[in-house]
Amino acid sequence: MQAKEWMRKALSAKGITTEEVGDSVYRFSQSECEWMIPQYIVDEMLVQDADQTTEYIQSKLFYLVQRIDD
Repeated sequence: MQAKEWMRKALSAKGITTEEVGDSVYRFSQSECEWMIPQYIVDEMLVQDADQTTEYIQSKLFYLVQRIDD
């Protein structure tokens, strides 16, 4: 799927790594923060809008990293 590859490249450019854990979970990592989410949710989001999905993941991890730093 092109949207998945585009998402990975866009997140990687922002310092976020994407890993598939097993066959049902994505792990997104940035700094000391990890966020895991079921693949079917991300896949459904990608079908709707790849840009919005990437922004959502980035903002979620940014929020978690900020909370850790505080």
